[in-house]
Amino acid sequence: MRILFVPHAYYPSRGGVQWLIQSLAERLAWAGDQIDVFTTDAYSCELFIDACQPRLPAGEITLNGVRVRRFPVFNRFTRLRLNAARIAYKLRLPGQDVVRGLYFGPIVRGLRQAIVNQPADVIVAASFPMIHMYEALAAGRLSGRPVIFIGTVHPTDRWSYDLPRMYHAIEQAQAYVALSTYERDFLAARCAGARIEVIGGGVDTHALDARQAGVSLRRRYGWRDDELVIGMIGRMTAYKRADVMLAAMPLIWQALPTARLLLAGAGAQQAASLRAAIQSLSHPERVSVLADFDETDKAAIFSTADLIVHLSDRESFGIVIVEGWAAGKPVIGVQNSASASVITDGEDGLLVRYGDPADLAHAVVKLGSSSELRQALGYAGQLKARHLYDWNVVVPRYRALFSALTEGKRG
Repeated sequence: MRILFVPHAYYPSRGGVQWLIQSLAERLAWAGDQIDVFTTDAYSCELFIDACQPRLPAGEITLNGVRVRRFPVFNRFTRLRLNAARIAYKLRLPGQDVVRGLYFGPIVRGLRQAIVNQPADVIVAASFPMIHMYEALAAGRLSGRPVIFIGTVHPTDRWSYDLPRMYHAIEQAQAYVALSTYERDFLAARCAGARIEVIGGGVDTHALDARQAGVSLRRRYGWRDDELVIGMIGRMTAYKRADVMLAAMPLIWQALPTARLLLAGAGAQQAASLRAAIQSLSHPERVSVLADFDETDKAAIFSTADLIVHLSDRESFGIVIVEGWAAGKPVIGVQNSASASVITDGEDGLLVRYGDPADLAHAVVKLGSSSELRQALGYAGQLKARHLYDWNVVVPRYRALFSALTEGKRG
């Protein structure tokens, strides 16, 4: 099968969507499918609105059996695009979601025609609210090929995702892959007749179960084995709510005075502001920040933590939850979010009120005070990750969907 992936960015660009598409593309290529990726020259999505950001080389390259073609992004007149989007959104002007799309980007000349000209049995585009999704849909309709969206919609982010144009595009696509029942239910209520399939994100569960690597990391930082390490792992952006985690730490230290917090993820600039906030705490020496860590260190980071905290309510899934489970760790997520459709509260993790440091501290202390509870929840989560979210389970589900739509087109 020939599959064309059209993501907004691709490795070495970092992010949940980039990792998902790269993992799918490489594993399908290794299994014998012919895989192409059309993407932008963005190292980070900030390039779409900031001409000063670095670019990757445009053109074609083969990475791990996947042929990647990078298109240059147009990113001028950003302030004009932003102001137009804000005014149109505030006044609810007709076509305001189209104007917002011009701000989000990526604006890529010639992408639609390139997709039309590219031989492929199926076109898979990720992710909204980026406007390349509409280019992929238009190209699929022009060339008579099925289009599948992996949208990764964040329901609570109305500015970015409350888009009538997006809902209409999902209805027109041959299929939409939701990463959780939370995302599916949100879209099903807004996209009448859309075919929405739920396929969670994937992880290499055995690679993340690396106890010895976790022990070695503790030795590197001089942490004792009996010190509780709270892991908060993910991109260091505001919506991940590290501020809530830091606000909870004084309450946690009252009950668990030797507890440590490890903040790890992409975003060196954001890490600088976090370090400033950490210095205001009573025990700043008990908080460590590991920015832009190498992918090869991921297993050690998850394995060194005693529990994993994920506080965002904006995401469609939360791969950090499953990565924590794969390492055998209990997880804490937030209620009324995608986390609640992945975690079974009290069985494989705990759910807390969004933005509530006191409730978060209570959950951390509950887990931190009982190694038996941590082990029980972590073991249940690990079984769940292996049965539902291992790549050996996830990739065949994606391929079966691609194949079914391709066969349907031929029929």
